[in-house]
Amino acid sequence: MVRRFLENVVIPNAALFSYLVVLGEISIGLALILGLFTGIAAFFGGFMNASFIFAGTAGANPLMFIMAILVLLAWRTAGCWGLDRWALPMLGVPGYPGSLLRGGRGDAGPRVT
Repeated sequence: MVRRFLENVVIPNAALFSYLVVLGEISIGLALILGLFTGIAAFFGGFMNASFIFAGTAGANPLMFIMAILVLLAWRTAGCWGLDRWALPMLGVPGYPGSLLRGGRGDAGPRVT
């Protein structure tokens, strides 16, 4: 099944996949630098890095994977330093909708900072 996917989808569209990888790397890097959706960006950065490790590339990938896990575990604290400081209270976190999604109703839930 994987072989058929690689032969029929990935290889004929290798140029498209290379652009998607570059777009993903730039998006994840910008999100982490700006501190916007830090936990989500760290998760997808770790996922992409794990894919590179499983593909057989060595180098700094294992170290970067460990760093992605650490950032993923510290996403609540990371929100104090970047754009998450303003974005998370507006959008909310799982279980507690933010002011933008709540529509000004009732209790705001715990403060997300």
